[in-house]
Amino acid sequence: MITDGCGGRQGTPGPTTGRQAPVSTAASPVDPSSNLIRFIDIAEKSGIAYIYPKQPRPLRNLEAFGCGCAALDYDDDGWMDILLVTAPHPILYHNRGDGTFEDVTVTSGLAQLKGDWKGCAAADFDSDGKMDLMLLGYRRRALLRNVDGHRFVDVTKGSGLEPSNRNHWGTSAGFMDLDGSGNLSLVLLNYVIFGPKEPQYCEMMPGVKTGCPPATYEPEFPELWKNDGAGRFTDITASSGLKAAHGKSLVVAFADMDDDGKIDFYIGNDGTPAELMRNLGHLKFRNIGKASGAATGEAGSAVAAMGADWGDFDRDGRPDLAVSAFSNESYLLLRNAGHGLFEHFETAAGIAGPTLKPLGFGTKWLDFDNDGWPDLIFVNGHVYDISERIDPNTHFYQPIMLFHNVADHYDVMARRFVDLTPTMSGRVAEPILGRGLATADFDNDGRMDALAIDYEGHPLLLHNESQTPNHWVGLDLRGIGRNRFAYGAIVTARSGAEVWTGIVSPASSYLSSSDPRIHFGLGPVSKLESVSIRWPDGRKQEVHDVVVDKMNRVEEGRGVVERQKANR
Repeated sequence: MITDGCGGRQGTPGPTTGRQAPVSTAASPVDPSSNLIRFIDIAEKSGIAYIYPKQPRPLRNLEAFGCGCAALDYDDDGWMDILLVTAPHPILYHNRGDGTFEDVTVTSGLAQLKGDWKGCAAADFDSDGKMDLMLLGYRRRALLRNVDGHRFVDVTKGSGLEPSNRNHWGTSAGFMDLDGSGNLSLVLLNYVIFGPKEPQYCEMMPGVKTGCPPATYEPEFPELWKNDGAGRFTDITASSGLKAAHGKSLVVAFADMDDDGKIDFYIGNDGTPAELMRNLGHLKFRNIGKASGAATGEAGSAVAAMGADWGDFDRDGRPDLAVSAFSNESYLLLRNAGHGLFEHFETAAGIAGPTLKPLGFGTKWLDFDNDGWPDLIFVNGHVYDISERIDPNTHFYQPIMLFHNVADHYDVMARRFVDLTPTMSGRVAEPILGRGLATADFDNDGRMDALAIDYEGHPLLLHNESQTPNHWVGLDLRGIGRNRFAYGAIVTARSGAEVWTGIVSPASSYLSSSDPRIHFGLGPVSKLESVSIRWPDGRKQEVHDVVVDKMNRVEEGRGVVERQKANR
């Protein structure tokens, strides 16, 4: 079956022929712990039967774009479920809690949601304690209310978000409490103007057609919507300061980059300078992308920023930024130097060389082995099906990259990242047409897993089977006001001189949404002295009864509570 979007099939083997693993020519330092880190793909045996079909050739931009995914606990049973963004409708898998998943697409109501869907966001936008969904696609968007923990209803009409004249090519989205009100504002991203009157194909070499570079098309622009708390949203793009964005936007990621108590956000664009929106308060923002050094690559040129995620890789308490890019553009590692400035660290960290030829999409920080130092995963795949003819050193199908954060942990200039994928076996190391990526601890064993989209095959459910004596801690934060899942809360954990920081924010990667729960690998630390939480409204709370090697539910004002005693 051939489709013009992300449509697929259930349970039929996907195409795997013609996939060759690229040969890496970049030298990497030796990682002595690599034999302890292991991921295996368990998607098929876990019941994830959906298959993305081979797309029509030659690929237009619309088909090459791909789709995202989400890890969300839609029924609040403590187990992360899986959403696959597809056409003609999304697919929802319920986590049974025993290592298997059940397809609940029909009973959830999502089978009725027809369209060419691309990206998603998950949040409790109406403050009823149930996780809702936002879907974006080609000339469509849908706001889905979770009505009973089992079923979603399309409430787009009447929400203010109706597509009407906004026939955009929607990409990523993200909910966040940007003003401390408890109401979750909504960032919606849009790509380019692409209709029947625009070029459908270009010749990248004489007589050979493929999709066109993004410079061929006029940009569409991001939007910021204010949530009134009663189910309606108002477009405040112009008054917020976001109107001056460069457009062709692909990914949004939130962080308090300057520790001023207000949540900022990064928008990665396709070949135009990125936006870094500093929060001035009262839903006003200033774009400091260029001034901060975060808008371009190391050489000063804009990159194709498909994926992005914040993480404190050097453990200095300031969030740093990882960004994937196009082939022949090294991926970015932007170290937060403070005072609103970022320095390019990808070359010093050993990421620039290995990422020069791949084309990256999904991007996430996670601690592979719970040693306390965030690692990086990139999901890769080209957009030109004739990529090998254009450049023999590139490949259409490309393997995932698993960069382990190694070397001297306490000397930032000595930090290095080593790609462990060549040490892996099975589908983890095989080339795929990678697009969306979400991370979660799907089996609640304290080791972070990942869900990756192979756009022409089975999704990969990468189960973390790393053998390590290291400890960990999980924090499932719940607010007492309108922001029930505490989006924007900042967590700081301490043990002696050791400090870990994190934010509740699932939006990042590429077209995807991840586990909102906080996870810290602790290394040998078996007891935390304190956990400090700055709730989204600015209130601070010290929690001293957090248990290591366990997922702790923490309620605002109460501290750690048992699930059966938690406020609903």
